[in-house]
Amino acid sequence: MNTNLKVCTIGGGTAMPIVNKSLIKAGFTNINSIVTTFDSGGYMGRIRTDERGQVLACSDYWRSLISLWVDGDQRETWEELLRYRDGRSRNFGDIFFQFLSEKEGNLGEVDELFSKLTGASLCGEVIPVSLDPSNVCFTTVSGKEYRGENFVDDLRMSADKIDEVWLDPMVEANKKAVKMLESADWIIVGPGTTFGSVLPNFLPKGIVDAYNRSKAKKIFLVNIFAPANEVKKVTQLGYAEIFEKYLNNKKPFDLIVMADVLKLDKKILKKVFYYYKLEHSDLVKLAKTNKYRTLLVDVAKIEEKNMRLRHSEEKLGEFFKNLEL
Repeated sequence: MNTNLKVCTIGGGTAMPIVNKSLIKAGFTNINSIVTTFDSGGYMGRIRTDERGQVLACSDYWRSLISLWVDGDQRETWEELLRYRDGRSRNFGDIFFQFLSEKEGNLGEVDELFSKLTGASLCGEVIPVSLDPSNVCFTTVSGKEYRGENFVDDLRMSADKIDEVWLDPMVEANKKAVKMLESADWIIVGPGTTFGSVLPNFLPKGIVDAYNRSKAKKIFLVNIFAPANEVKKVTQLGYAEIFEKYLNNKKPFDLIVMADVLKLDKKILKKVFYYYKLEHSDLVKLAKTNKYRTLLVDVAKIEEKNMRLRHSEEKLGEFFKNLEL
């Protein structure tokens, strides 16, 4: 595998850092993450509310930035510090990067300053998908309308599935994100909450056109489980159809990668399935298709503390190391 390839990852939340770390483990050194800036949940949501929505959400930005830092004691210390929350649920990372963003003039220039302050050796950069603030809005199949990305997660156990999603106000894509898509060798989409972390990256003006113009090989990492409100057909094709719609592309991916959970401990897996069922979440199943090349791969692990399934950094790293496209 040519580890000098320019790789672009698209997503956010807790999943993108796992993908970035796995690429580093595989030996890649030019990893560029495009992240959403429309988060409205948790402490970041409180900051945006206080600022009348006129600031960019930076939580996905700094989590991805830390994931591009080569392993070491200094990185671990900073990651622990940035994740710290006080008794009022105020997050140091959100506050710290909000200050850095204000000092530099925009969030897109923060990575260089962060590297100078910390001595971080980064295997790439993080690119905000837009430099203008906006909000994720959506309607559900029942006709209800919501404003704010936080409602996507709040309603994850609801059978009232998300129907349409858009940005309000509509914003222009960050030119740097557009150029990255056009020049990448690989583009990796997902995993992550589809309507909260991944798809919003394609909503700013200019992103879809740049993605569709790109000559990059496009890989889709499908979620392991589907929340109740996310997809009608709980298969890799059901997820692909969502992106086909919003990317205006009949085949937006060259490869779809699914986690083969049956490789895991059957006894513990039974407990995990039980807890997911309580949340009305379903395992994403493999559907037969001639349209998409789909690989079912051993890339999952069981997080026993919370009884959840996650993508494994180590397993994904081995997969990417041996992947030929």
